Amino acid sequence: MIAAWAGRDGLRRGAGIIVQAMLKIHNKRSTLGWPLGAVMLALCAATIPLASTIAAPQAASHEADDNQNHADAHSEGGHSDPFAFVLIELAIIVVVAMVGRWAAGRLDQPAVLGELLIGVLLGNIGYWLGRPLFILVMHLGDADALIQEVWRSGASIADAATHVFTEAQLAEGGIGHQLIGIMTGPSAVEHVLMALALWIFSSLGVILLLFMVGLESSVTELVKVGGRAMAVAVVGIVAPFGLGYVTSKFLLPDLSMPAHLFLSATLCATSVGITARVFRDLNAMQRPVAKIILGAAVIDDVLGLIILAVVVGIVSTGEVRVSEIIRISLLSAAFLGTVMVLGERFARAGARVVGFLDRDNNKLLFPLAMAFALSWLANKIELATIVGAFAAGLIVNEHQFTDEGKVATIEQLIAPLERIFAPVFFVLMGMQVNLASFLDPSTITLALAFTVVAIIGKIVAGLPAGRGFDRLSIGLGMIPRGEVGLIFAGIGKSIGVVDDSVFSALVVMVMLTTLITPPALKWSLQRKQ
Repeated sequence: MIAAWAGRDGLRRGAGIIVQAMLKIHNKRSTLGWPLGAVMLALCAATIPLASTIAAPQAASHEADDNQNHADAHSEGGHSDPFAFVLIELAIIVVVAMVGRWAAGRLDQPAVLGELLIGVLLGNIGYWLGRPLFILVMHLGDADALIQEVWRSGASIADAATHVFTEAQLAEGGIGHQLIGIMTGPSAVEHVLMALALWIFSSLGVILLLFMVGLESSVTELVKVGGRAMAVAVVGIVAPFGLGYVTSKFLLPDLSMPAHLFLSATLCATSVGITARVFRDLNAMQRPVAKIILGAAVIDDVLGLIILAVVVGIVSTGEVRVSEIIRISLLSAAFLGTVMVLGERFARAGARVVGFLDRDNNKLLFPLAMAFALSWLANKIELATIVGAFAAGLIVNEHQFTDEGKVATIEQLIAPLERIFAPVFFVLMGMQVNLASFLDPSTITLALAFTVVAIIGKIVAGLPAGRGFDRLSIGLGMIPRGEVGLIFAGIGKSIGVVDDSVFSALVVMVMLTTLITPPALKWSLQRKQ
């Protein structure tokens, strides 16, 4: 208890200092004082319950007798719900995201940028303080690989770690050594549960976001821009791939040919979640540029998967696996074709069935069930789950329900859920940005080169949209790599084609393209107004 209280007391004093500083700055009529101070205060407030939760196990060794008495009392009639940790965690993330949006609004920036940046600050402060939860979140991909190895092999965490991490990572102070300590420590269940819950809430948030984006469009509207979207997607794959290959050959001449190909493929990725959020924040989803970007992003996902399959085949076997390319192409075409042709008919029939079972709630439950089911189906054929969620939004509409116009719309019913969970996705993305990656000059040089190539390659993709369209905004909207880029980079690291230095450079590239898109896209869209 002493250690936990000491941590809270220090944070209280820190919060008091920040409040005083905010007042002084505010009295000087600075426009930046309150937003920046609020961000810092939110970080302190967010850390207080987490610090007490994490500090308690460390203090336990000094209070063994008290803890034993507490445990006895607990067993006699008390109750401890392990989900309580998750509830306070969700409450903190929601409030932190709220403060980030508010600060971004005060600085006239997109709300999503505030969520990303406050996630960066929160994640790195917790990581630098050595808090187990923040270490888990920062290395969520490594932790996931370790857990999967434990489930697959049935080995202990320590034994499974030898198959996941290098000797250097397992040495004292290495990430493998840290994760073993966290996942076998006295509060391992709470930490793993909280990290897993963050990932679940985050995944749910981005699925709801893309479903809502789909609701604001339709199959007919997407078909109208289909040709332009296809052209944008193809150039958005070819240009980054070609530029990436030349850059990789020039800066990393000692790498093998498969490694150059894989780096080039990683630069082709596009994550539409960031762009979609910016359009929604600006109430610009009905613009033609938004339709082209969304259509291109879906095609880009399919083409990116095909290129990834080709490159992984070359790396793994030294040959192009034609059967794999055909399989992915046919499954993707079948999925998207079925959605376009039969999707609305199926949705109309499904809405009638669910309406018969639960007339009062079918307008909420059926669209959600469609979003989740198509997300699962997209994942089964190796497309991104968000493609399935977007497709579900395209085929569900108000006309499929008998109470059309009498109660709230689908969007009004689902919007509260999206507003709770979508910000978790962006805060979590920010929390996984390790600012220490910027300290290595060679990594930064490589990362900046990749970033410039990644940006130019996608901006060029806007040119095929033709005259009469905001080609710069289309190109900017295709820039963010987000979680898709991280997945590509992670695959490269797992198969050994990307070393730690190159992987770090790719992660920095993903971070930069994700962070610069919201303000750049907002500027570009407002430029045309």
